[in-house]
Amino acid sequence: MTTSAPPPGESSSPTEETSPPESPPRGWTDVRFRWINLLLLVPLVSILPFLFNSEEPTLAGLPFFYWFQLLVIPVGILCTVAVHRLTRHVDEEGEQ
Repeated sequence: MTTSAPPPGESSSPTEETSPPESPPRGWTDVRFRWINLLLLVPLVSILPFLFNSEEPTLAGLPFFYWFQLLVIPVGILCTVAVHRLTRHVDEEGEQ
């Protein structure tokens, strides 16, 4: 006759010590807010058309809606690099 394992949280014998339940694995659901992550929202300005839906002012003959979009690319890269450099040494507990 074989015995099956007891359900989780119950011990097989009353004298056996129970170990504390393990914490669930940490992952995407355990993302913590850091103020520096707000910099990642800066490049999202480029998807708000009311901010750049005009032809004036022009820059070297390019309408505003073109050169503004081209300007957003390096600004987005700089914001992403800044967030990466400022948070790469922060461990899971938020301490450096």
